[in-house]
Amino acid sequence: MSRNLITAGIIDPHQFSLDEVRHQVATFLNIPLQQIDRVECWQHQIWVKLVESRAIFVSYRNLPLWIEAGLAAIGRCTSRSQLDELGKILRRERDWYDQHDQPEAVQPWRQAWAKQAEYLRNEEERSKPIRAHQEAGQDWYGAWKRVLYCCREFNRLQGLAGEINQQSQEFQDLPEIIQKMQQLWHQRWQDLSSAIA
Repeated sequence: MSRNLITAGIIDPHQFSLDEVRHQVATFLNIPLQQIDRVECWQHQIWVKLVESRAIFVSYRNLPLWIEAGLAAIGRCTSRSQLDELGKILRRERDWYDQHDQPEAVQPWRQAWAKQAEYLRNEEERSKPIRAHQEAGQDWYGAWKRVLYCCREFNRLQGLAGEINQQSQEFQDLPEIIQKMQQLWHQRWQDLSSAIA
């Protein structure tokens, strides 16, 4: 089954406001609100019971709330891969609108998607130096971890403390790395102290 906004778990129809659904259905059917006896949000369509008449089904896609939900989903994307995955689903959704002669309905999605893609691209560029610094901190910690585990003498371990402290100044803005390094050094201190005792 092809994925749409519901089957992909992006939209839960049960979270729609029934009052909003009722108003939008009345507008779509071009009938007075009072003519709608009841609406129920089913998994893939809306069940509408009209006053003194039969029940009919209305597709969520016929209502503005569907487009709004798609826009909200675009805005929640925090990575390019997430946005691209949503884009595949929205392209399938677009096919429905094309088949029902409503291609202009998804224009807000196109605009929002392009805007979010640009925002994420800019954020990625802006965060490149930060990520590079974080990776350098991890590499620094990893290199010292290997050195400290090779250190078998208590005096040599003490001698390395000054060099570690000096180098750690470069990563003071990464407290988790500094904390891990301090814990590692203290653990080695305890290990070697225990070996001497």
